[in-house]
Amino acid sequence: MWRDESLARVPLVKSETERLSSLWRGFGEEEWNRETFCPGWTAAHAISHVTTGGDFYGNSIRRAIDGLPSEPPYGKDSKEFWAIRKVKGDELMALPRGEMMDIFDFSAAKLQIELERITDGDLDKLGYHPRGLNDIKAWIGMRLVELVVHDWDVRRGLDTDSRVTPQGVEGMIVFMPGFVVRLFNLRDKQPFAGRFHFRSAGPDLEWTLEVDGEKAAASPEISGEYQATIEADGEAHLLLPYGRLNRDEAEAEDRLRVEGDLSLADKLLEIVYTKY
Repeated sequence: MWRDESLARVPLVKSETERLSSLWRGFGEEEWNRETFCPGWTAAHAISHVTTGGDFYGNSIRRAIDGLPSEPPYGKDSKEFWAIRKVKGDELMALPRGEMMDIFDFSAAKLQIELERITDGDLDKLGYHPRGLNDIKAWIGMRLVELVVHDWDVRRGLDTDSRVTPQGVEGMIVFMPGFVVRLFNLRDKQPFAGRFHFRSAGPDLEWTLEVDGEKAAASPEISGEYQATIEADGEAHLLLPYGRLNRDEAEAEDRLRVEGDLSLADKLLEIVYTKY
């Protein structure tokens, strides 16, 4: 069985937050307003999103730890949640850069307090997300991925050769089996069945994804027969499901290799590897 490494990633959330605060505080006007990887989003948009994310994540984790009913931190439902979060993000971007970064640091520090409260006994408790309840171990990974991916988005807007930070790739890979399952289970699909072997190289990790109808589950058991094998480098395993890397491009660059029943693998990857 996998050894759960979620709690071991909490210090990395803190150090990545501090690194990004220092990086973003050093931005000038041009860098602040430069478009990121995400069309229509400047660095200010990405930073405001991560700032409101601190409040969002902190609320969901706190309520889960304390055994309180799950609820949106803004509004009464998911529609109001997204609308209010956008308004709050726009309000942040209207502030002077230094003041906005002070709020980023404040919200991130409050979130870190909640992350550092988590014990092994809390990891399976569920917290609110507009797309469905998530266990606390997933929340740790989601916050890390949010920081790592939006850092890359911003730097990619400044330099198209930018890569995800090595510590970000190393830190997030332990969460990817669960994230792939969550993304598959949430997205629209036609039912099918199959057993798939996922491999990551640098950092190394292997897992099994089993699909049965419209649901998938991950397992560290890698023996037995598979319909297909999906192998990629760690950075590609992060960027492909979040629409930051195109599958055709990844395969052309030999960053992604798919073997076995390609028609069945296509069914899976068309669901899991979203287009931005």
